Amino acid sequence: MFVFAVLRRQWRTTQALSLLAALCFNLTITHAQQPELGDCVERPTVIQEGYYVDNLRWCVEGIVDAPDIEPMAFTAMDVAPDGTLFATRPLTGEVMVVRDTNGDFFPDTLEPFADGMTLPNGLAYHDDFLYVSGATNIYRVDMDGTVEIVVDNLPAGTGFWTGGIVIGDDERLYVAIGAPCENCIFDDPERGAILSMELDGSDRQTVATGFRNPADVEFFRGELWTLDTSPLEFDFNVNDELNLVEQGGWYGYPYCIGVDVQIAESDDISCDDDVLPRVQLGSNSTPTSLAAFPYDVLLGTADTMIVVLSGDPTQVEFNGYKVVMINFDENNQPLGVTLLLPFRKDSLRQAYEIYTEEGFRARHIINLSEQGWGIYPQQPLAVAVSPKGWIYLSVTGAKIIALRPVHEMIAPPESLYPDWVPMHPDYSPDKRP
Repeated sequence: MFVFAVLRRQWRTTQALSLLAALCFNLTITHAQQPELGDCVERPTVIQEGYYVDNLRWCVEGIVDAPDIEPMAFTAMDVAPDGTLFATRPLTGEVMVVRDTNGDFFPDTLEPFADGMTLPNGLAYHDDFLYVSGATNIYRVDMDGTVEIVVDNLPAGTGFWTGGIVIGDDERLYVAIGAPCENCIFDDPERGAILSMELDGSDRQTVATGFRNPADVEFFRGELWTLDTSPLEFDFNVNDELNLVEQGGWYGYPYCIGVDVQIAESDDISCDDDVLPRVQLGSNSTPTSLAAFPYDVLLGTADTMIVVLSGDPTQVEFNGYKVVMINFDENNQPLGVTLLLPFRKDSLRQAYEIYTEEGFRARHIINLSEQGWGIYPQQPLAVAVSPKGWIYLSVTGAKIIALRPVHEMIAPPESLYPDWVPMHPDYSPDKRP
């Protein structure tokens, strides 16, 4: 933050006109209305060290820091239209609420909201209800905290936890179900799958199969997306995944993973028949959460997807421990990734990497966390986006932080970023080197 303060003083008076032009840059995506919260560096909740983001563009503020809560809390989050933030605590069977108590839309007070659930690990706010996925159940929680079970027979009991949940424009629930084991052959058509049903749990359908650990689901540009991870023993040639979900699609597991890598033999199965990942995320990056970001709060942010790469503490390489924002073309093909956290601190330029078929790997885009430029050994867990265009991130150790856009940018974007980076006003993917 020292660098931020110094540069602010240098640019405030001399670059006002350039700043105004940059802020008036026209985008056709959703405009998030921003309440006045005051100067970032003057707010008591600002975090001045420990979370390395681009402080020229984002203000980092602490929302929750609860060391008395279990470290793996807040594995899923969602935000109500009034700014109220909800978060799961799977190990205690609770959903917590972080309320805005002073009317500035910034959540500030953590309270219990609902309990008595089994491994709540996904949630979605919809029409004054929270829908919570956990173990064999989908719960519906009203705004008084009353819990109702609408589904009690999801496949669970072994293997990966029941994953995220989302409600589509079709008013149906979509829930991610993991495989029953780390790496084995199984024949349950509802394991390693995305299921869909009415809001009351009726008319259950299988949307897509062939996943290992689809930890979260999200709608982006009107289409359903999910994540997946590869088994550890195949980390030498297989990446984790971001997948565009096709109705009736088979994504390979347990016979195939990654891009046509066969890991189990079958006379009836060919890896040529599986749906390939839309984005490869790097071996053992462990994607756990994703959120669509439609807001044009800053140049380069509009119409992107945010993915949390939690990382794997058992591995030597730091392929996770990151939060990334992915840009796509009009055909939903990835163009590149902006690294939200941690930030490439040495150059004072947002780390942006052009997408290649090799996937996004740590050594390509960031000086590693062991050099002190990240949150390791803590892990990011979940992401949620508020109606104001603020990004909420949960971190192991029972912390939740907010990334708010800095609208009084201390320098015009064209002076900080090359024109092939989305944060430049004249960005063009055709200019990429």
